[in-house]
Amino acid sequence: MSAPTSSGQSQSQLQKENNKNLANTQKDGFRKKFTGGNINLSGKIFDVASKDAVHHFLETVKAIADYVSQEYTHGGDIRFMIENMEDYNFVRPPNPADEDDPFEIESWKKQLDQYWKRRGI
Repeated sequence: MSAPTSSGQSQSQLQKENNKNLANTQKDGFRKKFTGGNINLSGKIFDVASKDAVHHFLETVKAIADYVSQEYTHGGDIRFMIENMEDYNFVRPPNPADEDDPFEIESWKKQLDQYWKRRGI
């Protein structure tokens, strides 16, 4: 029996963990390159081991931003957050100027409702 390591796992347990990636090995002994699981992103991944890592990072962020802007409700808000790496600044609609005008009140209520929905999403 193998002696436990500092993490409490035996050598044989660690060997089994390391062997999980053997299914990704090709016949020539090299590992298959991970391409991601979403067909729409056409294999865009974050790969820090390549010499063009910065270029690939920017391409992947752009591809993800494009994808979410097309696939999700209010995707433009999400796209902004991905591209700028910051929260979207949701602006609450100002109170109506004429609070006696029923049209202005109704219009403001609809704008306020949209504001809360977008913030929730």
